[in-house]
Amino acid sequence: MKKKLLALVCALALTVSLVGCALSTPDTVGKIGDFEVTSGLYLLAQYDAYQQAAQLADSEQDTSKVNSFLKATITTDADTGETAVVKDYVAQKTLETLQTLAAVDARFTELGGELTEEQKSAADSYAQQLMDNYGDAYTANGIGLETLKLFQQLQYKQVLLLDLVYGKDGETPVEDGELTEHLDSQMYELAYVNIPLYNTSTFVFASDDQKAEMLQLAQQAATAANLMDYENVEDQVSALHAAAQSALPDIYAVLDATPSDDASSVQTELLTESDLTSTFTQDGAADAVRGLVYGEAAAVQYNGYSVILMMRIDPLQVSTLDALRSQILSDMKGEELNDALAAYGAQLDSTLSSSAMSKLPAAKIVNATSATSANSANS
Repeated sequence: MKKKLLALVCALALTVSLVGCALSTPDTVGKIGDFEVTSGLYLLAQYDAYQQAAQLADSEQDTSKVNSFLKATITTDADTGETAVVKDYVAQKTLETLQTLAAVDARFTELGGELTEEQKSAADSYAQQLMDNYGDAYTANGIGLETLKLFQQLQYKQVLLLDLVYGKDGETPVEDGELTEHLDSQMYELAYVNIPLYNTSTFVFASDDQKAEMLQLAQQAATAANLMDYENVEDQVSALHAAAQSALPDIYAVLDATPSDDASSVQTELLTESDLTSTFTQDGAADAVRGLVYGEAAAVQYNGYSVILMMRIDPLQVSTLDALRSQILSDMKGEELNDALAAYGAQLDSTLSSSAMSKLPAAKIVNATSATSANSANS
């Protein structure tokens, strides 16, 4: 009898526990327009908003202590000095993200967009990669694979919206002449060879004098490339490769090193102004790129540990305008589209439930640092 009674008590306890979980975690938190906001998507938007806040924390604020950090104040605009309480910032950013996602879904449907099976598969595959790499953090915060799949499909739709709005047959198409002008004046196709300012075997960094010597040798290689004759972009890349191949042994020898067989291999990349600002961080490095004409080579130290031997080349000799259209539109119109989506989402009718959202509070966020600590403690 005691065993039966104990089993009954345990069963009742389990039932109450399961019911409690079901009641405390709603399937959805409501709608924005016709877009249903699942609990998982809400938690993902909230988690992302918290990470944005964490990026703005000062060195004395511990973002792994979620409850205390939510009460803290962060500077949200360094230029104006504007501040916000983290809890309010997270709530606002969560709502803005959900509104934008709702706008993406609505505008994509409105403009006749439809994801192909291949595109859905690509989005789902990337979602699986995210889960494989960061599953512990997502799971700790109530975010599952299906939520990541939904989010990645929405991200895919947002990318495709650029063409639906600004493409050749888009709502407000951008003319080819405008694309070409932007490509010429605001984007930079570089052929380049990266030269590390450290010994690649011992990882000993160059001294200031050694850096100066290596840069001077690289600049001599750029001068040699500029003196060569070439008729097309293939000749330009070959000239840069030949100059690098000739100069690298002496450059590496400054650090008692030898270049690998592929050290002089030339890579190409199309950069935006944003890329220049974030990548060419040494004083004057970004301006050196901006000052290059097509077919001109130069060498600069572009960060604390690398010199780049580079040549600016005409992107339309490497590819076609149609092939580059999406990339140009992204740089040219991406911010404009984001602003338009934010405004569109903000004016959609919202039936988000305060009661449902209150059951998914930011205070329950497990930040990556604390999640790692917890996992380490339990292992």
